[in-house]
Amino acid sequence: MQLGCSTAETISQSEAVRCAGVSRINIQKQLKVGWIQSAGKNKVDLASFNAWLASKRYFDQTVELSQTWIIPYNPSLPIFKNLQDAELSNACYEARLKQLDCDFKLGAVVRIEDVVDDLSSQLSAIRTRLLEIPAEMASQIFNCKIVVEIQGKMYQLIVRALGELSEDEQWI
Repeated sequence: MQLGCSTAETISQSEAVRCAGVSRINIQKQLKVGWIQSAGKNKVDLASFNAWLASKRYFDQTVELSQTWIIPYNPSLPIFKNLQDAELSNACYEARLKQLDCDFKLGAVVRIEDVVDDLSSQLSAIRTRLLEIPAEMASQIFNCKIVVEIQGKMYQLIVRALGELSEDEQWI
């Protein structure tokens, strides 16, 4: 069964937009990530377009169904009522994995491990800089005679260190 609008082996991107009911940007995004194959300038391979369109229609249908079904949890009952429910859940899972992979390729999502590594190294550098403050303060505060002088020197050093952290690009 052919889901596309044309009988040729290729169709234009404009015709693909009309058949799928999506924007031109969406079709170009699908071409970029490889869900739809390009067949020349502004042309789309009909077989890959039909496959993408079928998966899109099935995914849209399963999302609608999964959003309307609310199944209460009961440990004594089986997880799925029948094989169709299990297949539907599996199809939703696979579609979400494909969407996550697509988003990862586009840079819309990142691995949590990468974020943790970057944040850890930045916080470690900030912590090291802040822990250097007492060593800097010791020599300057040693000569102070009254509490107000000590507080003033401490304030100056802390403001300077925080200023360095906020201006330096390696902390941002």
